[in-house]
Amino acid sequence: MSSKVCKWGVLGGGAWGTALANTLADSGQDVMLWDRDPSVVEDINKFHQNRKRYPDLSLHENLRASEVLEDVVEHAEIVMVAVPSDVNMMLAVQLSETLKPTQGLVVTSKGFRESDGALLTDVWREAAPQLGPIAVLAGPSFAREVMEKKLTAMVVACNDEPFRATVAESLVTPYVRVYENSDVVGSQVGGAIKNVLAIAAGILDGLQMGHNARAAMLTRGLVEMARYSKVLGGKDMTVWGLSGMGDLLLTSNSTLSRNYRFGQLMGKGVSLTEAKMRIGTVEGILGARIVTVQAQAHGLDLAIVSATDGILHGDVTPVQAVEYLMQRPRAPEFDS
Repeated sequence: MSSKVCKWGVLGGGAWGTALANTLADSGQDVMLWDRDPSVVEDINKFHQNRKRYPDLSLHENLRASEVLEDVVEHAEIVMVAVPSDVNMMLAVQLSETLKPTQGLVVTSKGFRESDGALLTDVWREAAPQLGPIAVLAGPSFAREVMEKKLTAMVVACNDEPFRATVAESLVTPYVRVYENSDVVGSQVGGAIKNVLAIAAGILDGLQMGHNARAAMLTRGLVEMARYSKVLGGKDMTVWGLSGMGDLLLTSNSTLSRNYRFGQLMGKGVSLTEAKMRIGTVEGILGARIVTVQAQAHGLDLAIVSATDGILHGDVTPVQAVEYLMQRPRAPEFDS
């Protein structure tokens, strides 16, 4: 249990938001969760469950919920955002005048702004410049396993060391270990691009290309992740940590990953529309397009990300994309 109790407002009662709110409550924090669905709110408050997401699991008895967004934010010393990346844009605008300088924010969403590739922390800072410190929570963590209290390591990234430590300490439980770093940029890039590479891994497995191919793709994909992070101002080592390689290893090797399962279907010849209907939200689709466009603007060579984007938009077939990647001119393994 954390020695310091803070008031938390968790935005999003989906699988991830519920798991994080429950972990905070487990750590002894004062937690209120927001969700727009009245049935989810009632379920949490009356029955200590979120049967929409976890019908077989119970929630901490001290976790409360509300469907009134402003009430949850007003309650909080620290606001945690656990909604899809595109919903961040809407919430940032909606809360631009509600958030206070005394409040801190933790972004757990993974993605970029579609219009210009902006990081989600920049989206929030632009909308609410008066807001206190902003941190990023990242790392290899399936929501279901966190809810089941299986061992998990995550990382909190923030330039404000005291706030970073407070966030990390608030999440520590017997089943969650939290590391810290100051690289807000690199920690977000890893979490977003790993979704794209997880789709690529699924495509290769759907094509039955073998373990060698997947290992090669993931390794070279990390190089592309590092290139993109560096051009945005991220630190070299971050990509090889929990928010980069760690999250990639998890997401690209398990059928618990929506991005990976979606890629498998594409590799097996299922259409984009049908695959999306079967899987639901696949954030790597939009991520592939955003990173491809921004990489071209920066003059970056991100062949794997671009090839994946080409498959997703029908420009090439999976087999053609693989052939293209294998036939590219040879190059040094590491950038000079």
